[in-house]
Amino acid sequence: MSNINLLPWREELKSRRDRSFYTTLIVIAVIAALIGCAGYFFVQHQIEMQNERNKFLEAEIKKLDDKISKISTLKADIQSMLQRMDTINRLQESRNQTVHLLNDLPSFVSSGIYLDKVAFKDGRVNVTGATEAHLRVVSMIRAIEASPWLKNPVIKDIVSKKNSNSVVAAAAAKFGLNLNNFDLSFSVPYSKEQTDVSVKNRGRR
Repeated sequence: MSNINLLPWREELKSRRDRSFYTTLIVIAVIAALIGCAGYFFVQHQIEMQNERNKFLEAEIKKLDDKISKISTLKADIQSMLQRMDTINRLQESRNQTVHLLNDLPSFVSSGIYLDKVAFKDGRVNVTGATEAHLRVVSMIRAIEASPWLKNPVIKDIVSKKNSNSVVAAAAAKFGLNLNNFDLSFSVPYSKEQTDVSVKNRGRR
């Protein structure tokens, strides 16, 4: 006797398809959940790495800011030091030029000229004295003009002052000399090169 299947085959096929569909759906859901979790953890890992890079960059930027601040301070210190060195150099040159001036000044003063006062200030020399003749002062001006380091001689006045209180006037009155007082000025530039020229020229004499 043959077996007879009383369950309709269509219902069984539908049931198998339903089970297969739900199984596939569950598998897809699980895979999607795994992919989602993996994506979430990957994004979180990238965020953490970016945060670490940001912290590193912030620390490096802070170090650079500190270095820039120190560099600015060093630049200010260097500028201040250069200014002090320039002041010292100018004072040194001024002192040397004063010595050179006092060494050279007698060569500009011809006979018949008597100096009463020599003042040196801000690169300008003021000379007051007396002379027996105007031409002697003119000769002194020409000698200054011919100097390689003295510049711009200017004669202010040449007058006769009988009642002058200067040492020269007192000596002139004592010895019966008829002298005319004069006031002369000229420039001594703050220049090392001109000072060196003066030293060389004195060495040739």
